[in-house]
Amino acid sequence: MTTPSRYANGHARRKVRAWLKAQGRPCWLCGGPIDYSLPAGHPMSFEVDEIVPASRGGSVTDPSNVAPAHRICNERRGNKSVADMRAAAGPRPRDVGCRTSRRW
Repeated sequence: MTTPSRYANGHARRKVRAWLKAQGRPCWLCGGPIDYSLPAGHPMSFEVDEIVPASRGGSVTDPSNVAPAHRICNERRGNKSVADMRAAAGPRPRDVGCRTSRRW
């Protein structure tokens, strides 16, 4: 049996989205707060992220497989696992003691 595509069952998908939005939880990828009032398309707006991506067999309508995320965090993750996403990013300059600004 194949999993339904993200758009195959719009009603069930909208229902899961509304349920997740009503919880008002922070982004599960970065831990930052989500402004649920931002319009779709804004980098910090709310998106439904599948923990196991649909492209890897995850369900898009199962409440145990979805979590809230910022649009930008969701885009950066793509269909990678969270561990792969964080490993690919590498350490930030400020985490290894580099100066990231200077006085002019």
